[in-house]
Amino acid sequence: MNQSVKVLLLLIASTALYACASQPAAIQPLGMVNAASLPPTMPGLDHYIAWIPLEQAQTATVAEAMTHISLNNARAQVSHDMCDGGRVSSGMIVEKHGPVAARTPASMGAYPAWYYRISQQPGLTGCRTEHSGGLYRALQTRLPRWLSISPAEQSDYQTLGLQTTP
Repeated sequence: MNQSVKVLLLLIASTALYACASQPAAIQPLGMVNAASLPPTMPGLDHYIAWIPLEQAQTATVAEAMTHISLNNARAQVSHDMCDGGRVSSGMIVEKHGPVAARTPASMGAYPAWYYRISQQPGLTGCRTEHSGGLYRALQTRLPRWLSISPAEQSDYQTLGLQTTP
């Protein structure tokens, strides 16, 4: 083969390899589950539910880290803005589920995402100037769109014998 043809083929192959390597990952994890098959939540617990789009977190570990960092940043902002710097904290973690690759519910657009749920004993503490309802709302407004809070129902606190904060 002619030397210039070899160089040209090598150049084309190198360019194609570079182009493929620099593309964002479009590979979806194997075993993606449907949202309907995820385990149910316990109504007496606070749930922090993340649906991180796959293009924002390439691995489950990254999705988990993004969730915890987002929650900590939101708590710090609420502490600073509403509680004179008093640390806003949640109850003890009772259960974590995920991150697992799942398709979001149809009502959310059925996009591929990492589903990660942190379930904690109910209540937010550490702020003397604001009641729990206001803290939940303030915390939610400081979270990314893919992360939501589902507080326990007040009536469920007594049913499960859990302590509440006013």
